[in-house]
Amino acid sequence: MRSPRHDKPDLFSHADAAPVQGGEPRAAPPPRPDPNLKPGLDPEQLLEGLNPEQKLAVLHERGPLLILAGAGSGKTRVITRRIAYLVAARGVQPYQILAITFTNKAAGEMRERVAALSSMQGAWISTFHALCARILRRDIEVLSGYTRDFSIYDTADRNQVLKPLIQSAGFDTTRFKPAQVGAWISDRKNSREMAPQSSEELGDGAGLEEEMLLTVWKAYEAAMRTANALDFDDLLIKVLEIFDAHPGIRDSYAHRFHHVMVDEYQDTNHVQYLLMRHLAGFHGNIGVCGDPDQSIYGWRGADVRNILDFEKDFPGAYVVRLEQNYRSTQTILDAAQTLIRNNRQRFEKSLWSKRGAGEKIVFRECGDEDEEAVEIAKEIRELRREGKTFDAIAIFYRVNFMQRAIERALRLATIPYQIVAGTEFYQRREIKDLIAWLKLIVNPMDSEAVKRALQAPSRGVGDKSLEVVARFAADRRLDLVAAARSTELRAQIKGRGRAALEAFAASVERLESCKSESALVALTRVIDEIGYFKWLESSAEPGEVDRAANVEELVTYAADYDQATPDGGLRGFLQDIALVSDSDAYSAGESKVTMMTLHAAKGLEFPCVFIAGLEEELLPHVRAITDAADPDLAIEEERRLFYVGMTRAQDRLFLSRAVVRRHFGQQSYTSPSRFLAELPPESIRGFEADADEDQMLGRFSEAEAQQLQFSVGEYVAHAEFGTGRVLRLSGAGANARATVLFEQRTEKTLLLIYAKLSRVEGRGR
Repeated sequence: MRSPRHDKPDLFSHADAAPVQGGEPRAAPPPRPDPNLKPGLDPEQLLEGLNPEQKLAVLHERGPLLILAGAGSGKTRVITRRIAYLVAARGVQPYQILAITFTNKAAGEMRERVAALSSMQGAWISTFHALCARILRRDIEVLSGYTRDFSIYDTADRNQVLKPLIQSAGFDTTRFKPAQVGAWISDRKNSREMAPQSSEELGDGAGLEEEMLLTVWKAYEAAMRTANALDFDDLLIKVLEIFDAHPGIRDSYAHRFHHVMVDEYQDTNHVQYLLMRHLAGFHGNIGVCGDPDQSIYGWRGADVRNILDFEKDFPGAYVVRLEQNYRSTQTILDAAQTLIRNNRQRFEKSLWSKRGAGEKIVFRECGDEDEEAVEIAKEIRELRREGKTFDAIAIFYRVNFMQRAIERALRLATIPYQIVAGTEFYQRREIKDLIAWLKLIVNPMDSEAVKRALQAPSRGVGDKSLEVVARFAADRRLDLVAAARSTELRAQIKGRGRAALEAFAASVERLESCKSESALVALTRVIDEIGYFKWLESSAEPGEVDRAANVEELVTYAADYDQATPDGGLRGFLQDIALVSDSDAYSAGESKVTMMTLHAAKGLEFPCVFIAGLEEELLPHVRAITDAADPDLAIEEERRLFYVGMTRAQDRLFLSRAVVRRHFGQQSYTSPSRFLAELPPESIRGFEADADEDQMLGRFSEAEAQQLQFSVGEYVAHAEFGTGRVLRLSGAGANARATVLFEQRTEKTLLLIYAKLSRVEGRGR
């Protein structure tokens, strides 16, 4: 449950803050030339090509601003033009502007688009996490126990820290999985709870499970502090801690930023909300852009109420609705809007397009996931014959296991594809090895990095030797690098382990100067120092992935980073890697079909979109149906996720489901997603208003009915569902199916080639 909203900081809590101008936008003075503007570009040109509502958003001068931006309504253009206009016509200096968005890719694109209009040297345009990391690199040392060289741990790193802590607390990691414990800790942090510092703080009412979780949380916080490391949640929470404990630091940032703009505001969580209020707290010029209908991150703490309550939180806010859609055909928009109007937590909008009606949405019901994948591949081949390129096509799915069948069908059809999963590359063994070396150069207290580097390349330092090193370091309050250098420690370790520690310590000493080098210089020196390519070659197994090619890709990325961010250095490179998201990995322009989850598709667009798996317990997901604290709100978020997927499509949209789907070796019969019934039949080819089930699936012939020996009204038995009565027979051939009402009053539509139904003799119709 979300933390109470009464702990919001007062927007005007700073003593000398001026009142905010809300309501209607103030009359603006005539634009004046500005040296920051690109040569030959007049401020008025920044308004060219904008529709009337977009102009209102750009021209708003001061006070709270809420831009309700429907899907495909050109919000990025509005934000970038607004930033440039503030500099060009309002006299705002670039360093007085803070713009926050949600992915590194989006932040980079925004910087490029603004730079094309105006000289924006000094403007802060970044994600929330990158912003907070930047603040912490300057100011974290006011919190005891941390230095500016802190490491950033991703989810996999966090789980690696948690596993031994759960074990040492005496609990089974198969029951208390590190990922689940980590998610629990993350939820508590984002609710602004504090880890217990003593057994008394655990509380008398805590049960065994909660006591374990709280004990591990306390140990986790201590381990992170010892390693001088922060996880993703810490990046934001530590900045709040600094702002609360050191108002002078908070005020220095609030004074600096005359204008604060937040994109994708519907996806902010409570901590981000509080940070934003702090940063906009002096000047009061807070502008947010978002769409409640596209809030899809509730599972990681996002609260759609942040945007729904904006006008209450900021009285007098000026509201602009962007309803002209530049992306999709009207048919796609009408279907998406009919769907999303079933939600309660939203603002009403009427999206419209000048692109015309376009083609109907296509729906296909398939026998199983393999048939669904084959149908998608066939449709892609047809699109190619119509002149569509592979990179114009995307396939979305709710969960990753669905990609297996689709991948196989695409390979068999010789259709090139890319799977968008940005974090996957950085979880590969060889990449994590080298990043560990880079991390320990910057932060020798990073125990997880040191442990990995000690075994990459393999030196003969096994788990027992690592335990000795860790125990020695803890007893003497040393970091692991200092412990490895200790002659006293080496005397306790025999054979290869001692020589390995000596070689490791010598390598670290030679690499220490890389701390102030560029990313490329540091990475290439590490690779050369530890002989990594030679080790990969010697340890490679037949048929193994080309790990050397992955290392080369990392080297290329380091070179690209140095060129794009010459002042970033090794610290900036590591930070950039730590904050990468799946959607950052999407590479436009490659002649490949794109496959990704619906969550990763946010912010993208494609001429042709396929959404697979329109089934109950997939979309909406089973957790929303059975596990959610408030199922109604959980279903609303699942509906928003489907809406986001639909509105990525520009020209063509294809929907599909499988009657039978296999997962973890289990075959199950599915029900159509409830969202299908919420789509307007007149917009869909596959269930038009005048079409019955026979038209959709193919008519069941008398000969086939006799072969199957079933008829409507008779009783049949199923191994899983028991006894039931046949209500309908439909489909033909491989698609032949029976709808059966079972005795538990559950109705199932079963594909007959899989169902293995048997007649129940002696039961009447």
